[in-house]
Amino acid sequence: MNIVEQVWQQMTLGAPVRENHALEHATIVLLSKRFPDTRFSGISFASGFFVFGEVPTEAIRPTADQALSLLRGDHPEMAIHERCGTNLAVAGILTSASAMSVARLRRPYNTFNNVMLATTAAMIAARPLGLLVQRFLTTRTPASNMRVVKVTRLSLFGSPAHFVATDHPVAHLVPVMETASQA
Repeated sequence: MNIVEQVWQQMTLGAPVRENHALEHATIVLLSKRFPDTRFSGISFASGFFVFGEVPTEAIRPTADQALSLLRGDHPEMAIHERCGTNLAVAGILTSASAMSVARLRRPYNTFNNVMLATTAAMIAARPLGLLVQRFLTTRTPASNMRVVKVTRLSLFGSPAHFVATDHPVAHLVPVMETASQA
């Protein structure tokens, strides 16, 4: 996948990004069970995802493969994660929108107490709404042709990280053209 395709997929939350996001969540869930004293986080892209956390590189690939199998099988719910950044984004959007809406009201409704009440209600509503946004917008059960290609260990900002590269053969925007020698 070339850089233009990757940027397009990222901006439009294309299938590769959503599928990698689901796989990232499931992989982190499984790694957390195997390494309970390690804190994990991740971020997904069209070409794969990062797993941040100090774990042996050789533990990542089999865990990602197992997560992929579970997502496609009996556990598609592993795509949804309680501590996903989507939940934070939904909370931020709802909270700021509610605060701005109340602040724009006329007196006596634009008081500090009403702003606090509106933002608290928004925070309460954000949790279930964030999970719904994950389920229907930011994650997707990986397609049968998606596969884990390789795992690369890196150090980002002094923290250990692993990039799990994936491939989505039919997700490319530009079809692969056959050469004259293949025809």
